[in-house]
Amino acid sequence: MHCHTNARLKQVSVIVDHPLFLVLLTLLLLTGCAHQLPIKPPPESDSVHADQTESALISDPLEQSVQFGRYSVRSATPTTAQGNILSVIVTIRMPAPIQTVGDAIHHLLNPSGYSLARFDAQGPEVIQLLNLPLPDVHRTLGSMSLQDALLTLASPAFRLYTDPVHRLIAYDLKPDYQRELAP
Repeated sequence: MHCHTNARLKQVSVIVDHPLFLVLLTLLLLTGCAHQLPIKPPPESDSVHADQTESALISDPLEQSVQFGRYSVRSATPTTAQGNILSVIVTIRMPAPIQTVGDAIHHLLNPSGYSLARFDAQGPEVIQLLNLPLPDVHRTLGSMSLQDALLTLASPAFRLYTDPVHRLIAYDLKPDYQRELAP
C-alpha cells in the first residue's frame, strides 16, 4: 500500500512541475471569476416613487426575458398568435362529416375559443352561405392565418366581424354584393 502512495505522489509531482500546469491553472481561475453576476448599485434615495420604479421595470427589455439553460434567453411576452388568436397560422384538412360552409367554420373555430354568432343575429345572406355545401377546394386550407381561412370559406362577398370580448365572429354581406329584391 505504501508503494501505491509513493507512485501517486510521483505522478502528482510530475503534473505540478509541468510548464503548462501553471498556465492551465491560471486560465481556470480567471474563467471562474469571469462568470460572477454583476452587483446592482443600491437605490440613490428613498424618494423614488413606486410607480416610477414599476414603469422602469416594465420597460427594461432584460426584465421581459427569461434565461433557459446557460446560453438561451427567451422573451417573457406573449407571441403574436397568443395576443391575437385570429392571427395564428392554421393548416386544416376537413374531415368527411363536414359538409357545409357553416360546419367548416365551426370546425375551424373550435380550437381557437371563438365561436360563430347566433344565426338570428346575422343577415339572411349569411344564413344562406352557412348552409351551402362546402366546396372541395376548401376541404384543405393551409399555411394561412385563422382570419384568412375564415374569409376564404366565406368568399370575397362577405366581411368578417370579430367581437374579442365575447370571442364571437360574424359575417355581413359587403354593400357591393347586396341586391335589391324586386317586389
